[in-house]
Amino acid sequence: MPRLLVLALENWLGAARLPRALKCAGFEISLLCYPNTLISLTKYADDRDVCLPNDPAEIVLKRMLALLDAHPARMIVPADDRALRYLCHLLEVAPIARFPKALVDLVRASLPDPAAFKYGVDKEAATELMTGLGFRAPRRSMIWSMHELKSFIEEVGFPVVVKPLEGTAGQGVQILRDAAGLAAATITENERWMAQQYIRGKAAGAASVALDGKCLATLAFEKTITYPGETGPTSVATRLDTEEIHRGSAAFAEATNYNGFYSPGFVIEEATGLPYFLEVNSRAIPIVPPSGKMGLDLCGALYAGVVGAPPPTQDLSAPRVMAFYPQELHRDPNSPYRDLILDEPFDDPLIHKAMEKGIEVLAAGRV
Repeated sequence: MPRLLVLALENWLGAARLPRALKCAGFEISLLCYPNTLISLTKYADDRDVCLPNDPAEIVLKRMLALLDAHPARMIVPADDRALRYLCHLLEVAPIARFPKALVDLVRASLPDPAAFKYGVDKEAATELMTGLGFRAPRRSMIWSMHELKSFIEEVGFPVVVKPLEGTAGQGVQILRDAAGLAAATITENERWMAQQYIRGKAAGAASVALDGKCLATLAFEKTITYPGETGPTSVATRLDTEEIHRGSAAFAEATNYNGFYSPGFVIEEATGLPYFLEVNSRAIPIVPPSGKMGLDLCGALYAGVVGAPPPTQDLSAPRVMAFYPQELHRDPNSPYRDLILDEPFDDPLIHKAMEKGIEVLAAGRV
């Protein structure tokens, strides 16, 4: 049975159910994470170790090597952005470090081509790649000052989106709808920002997984409800059958020789129904663990790719709409979408208890 090492270096909500999904797909799981985090509570790990948030990189590496020596893994799965950055760093310093060759080969087989690391953090580079592959993107401009932002708005008009060139999960994204929004905008001058024409429509995503540059499966979805606000994470998603999004995800994987989970982001223009590329996340997103509930198990697709089995196909009879637990109940403890929560972790009781406590704390704060 193939084994994966899941590396988690943040207490990220979206990672908590990843070991369970990978385990149920057929993998054995080794887990390296911080203590007292949601993912540390999972029962779906065959072997595990912990490192501390203030541990130097050398200690994290020591713990990782110990797990790999005891139980060799086929891939390392970064469960969050910090874990991804750590693995990328290992490859970047490998030429001058004395890492075991087996470790370097394993990390290389778990990530995209090193030249493609930038696409997960540099929105301009990712957009240039996708437009070069023939996919549309909103009109955009690099800006370093409020003066340049005002000049861009004079060209394209309101509304516009302003975002830091590097960043994930909607951090720092601002939608400027009018002059008042412009006056309230916050831009750190002399740092790299992108101003982008606002496309009226619905945000969408493509949760995907690839091996050796071949996209194994893509679940395209609309971000039906996001929280907090329009730029926040998804709490309710609706499955989409948009061929162009599938083609875009496959093209990205091929261009970057991708390995592992990734998620290109799009916006579906309201007037035309056409997708526009926005950015890409280079790790699993929260829809990956429960993706089988919407008819396409992405962890199962990775397992099939690893063992050489036929890839799973989309079950069109599966529910099209899913609410995420606990994200939707963070938004509204009395959510009308409660019946659409398809993956509440009753089978992972310590995680479930911790998530329930979080919902209670947030609900109490609203009183």
